[in-house]
Amino acid sequence: MNILVVNWAWYATGGDWTYVENLVNIYEQKGHKVIPFAMKDDRNLPTKYSDYFIENIDYKKVNKRSLTAGVKVVMKSIYSYEAQHNLERLLADVKIDFAHINVIHHYITPTILKILKQKNIPIIWTLHEYTPICPDSIFVSHGEICERCFGGKFYNCITHSCKKGSYLASTVAALENYVHKYLNYYAYVDHYVCPSVFQYKKYKQFNFFNEKLVQLYHGYNYAAVEEAKLIALPVEVPYIVFVGRLEKIKGVHTLLKAMQNCPGIKLKIVGDGTQEKELKRFKEENLLSNVYFMGKKNRLETLQVINGANFLICPSECYEVLGFTVVEAMALGKPVIGAAIGGIPEMVINNKTGFLFEPGNAIQLAGLIKLLINNPGMTEQMGLEAKQHINQLINNKKHFEGLQKLIPGL
Repeated sequence: MNILVVNWAWYATGGDWTYVENLVNIYEQKGHKVIPFAMKDDRNLPTKYSDYFIENIDYKKVNKRSLTAGVKVVMKSIYSYEAQHNLERLLADVKIDFAHINVIHHYITPTILKILKQKNIPIIWTLHEYTPICPDSIFVSHGEICERCFGGKFYNCITHSCKKGSYLASTVAALENYVHKYLNYYAYVDHYVCPSVFQYKKYKQFNFFNEKLVQLYHGYNYAAVEEAKLIALPVEVPYIVFVGRLEKIKGVHTLLKAMQNCPGIKLKIVGDGTQEKELKRFKEENLLSNVYFMGKKNRLETLQVINGANFLICPSECYEVLGFTVVEAMALGKPVIGAAIGGIPEMVINNKTGFLFEPGNAIQLAGLIKLLINNPGMTEQMGLEAKQHINQLINNKKHFEGLQKLIPGL
């Protein structure tokens, strides 16, 4: 089969790309041909289909342009005529048996769904966030969980300036949701795949095409994990690790507060983000000499850092869909101390594969860190349980079998 895989980027960007890259490998290993459709970028993997990609949109540069240019970019982020036109060209040249959509909002936009429907091409959409039911996509407003837009009341995003704390950005986000709801292009999708039970229930709660929602855990290729385990590690003081974006919703500030009560325990932080300077300033002001910012690393380097750790901390304060960092840590035989929010409790089974704590509770987190670091036998046993659990929950075989049920003949 010829499978159209659509994603905003065609290079390593984060968890969405980890899934897309693995999905492409699964399809190709089963003898299918993958045709990508994304946004142009010098970092993209090479493909003969790049001429069909849409032009790059860099929102960081929008503010530096004229007002007219800014308005054009904003309108393009809601309804992309370019994506529609380019996809029509692609479909005229290549026969597509079905389309697998991933992250497309703000760039490619749901306008492509209409084109696919007109060609009678079946559509699967793996949901990586919550944009169709939350204009800010993460259910967080000013650092707090927010579900005010329930029932399509997207104006709440504007009145509370949820998007980046900006009235203008929030207005654009709300307008985008109203336009897509009015055009009803979402109805053209045959199946919406939810990678976690939590996300599945949340979309159902918001009455988003309930009859089309399917819960199916991601697949994962554990080859890179096994490669990381084979690389010899330098002997050093035991440490714990956080891996992810340095943003408030990821809870790193809570982790640093916890480390104030964990003297002598070394923490490595892998990643970068908008909160990096603020977090480093907190470290200096509070004399946290046991905290080390490692910066952003490639996948293999990150896996090596995790492999050398006693365990991983996932202190998120938002509705995580399914964190691949947790998957990789558990696959490496590492327990995880995670916040009891979103899809995290589906991977971190309390007192078995790690510990759960109340999101934002630095005191509770500190207590669990000390408990696990002071009990190496417990850490080892939980690591074994973690590896077994994650391999059963997240694997390519189950994922592909689930997709086969959705697409006849796959």
